[in-house]
Amino acid sequence: MSTKKKVVSKKADESEKVTPTVGEEVTRDFLAEMSHEGLILFARMQYGITNLSVRGTVRKDVENLIMEAARKFKGNAEMKVVEMNEEVEVPPGYVKIRVSPGDYNPNQRPIPIGLNFKTATIPVNKDVVMHSKWLPCLEDAVQTKYYVDRSDPRNETLASREQHSYPFSIIERG
Repeated sequence: MSTKKKVVSKKADESEKVTPTVGEEVTRDFLAEMSHEGLILFARMQYGITNLSVRGTVRKDVENLIMEAARKFKGNAEMKVVEMNEEVEVPPGYVKIRVSPGDYNPNQRPIPIGLNFKTATIPVNKDVVMHSKWLPCLEDAVQTKYYVDRSDPRNETLASREQHSYPFSIIERG
């Protein structure tokens, strides 16, 4: 009976490890600590690799896919997720932001951004300290929203306005 309790707590620990952390460097040693199921869950959650099944994939292939994806997401090394309302010193050249959920991202998935052949992901509804060079990626992500302008009751017109695809707030500048 005590063995079952250990197994249950071990699975709970593995699920906590699987939770992706932006900025955490992915190494083969880090992946070796996960179970096969946890590894596949990590690949799905962190990198969006969805064509994996628990029984149909070889562990080494899953690790190779994750390492390849991790190389593409090297930009996350310049970003650090912090607890909301946590007092964190923002170094010069960095900003602390929070991306809010929006119409363009209803499932609140991490936001992929790219800059100079590097890509990174920014989680939604979490405070992130990142280098300010990434900020234009969010500022330039806009979409045109169309609506019927009824300000003149005799003449309805189709109007548009630009809005951020991923609304965000700058909490602090370094």
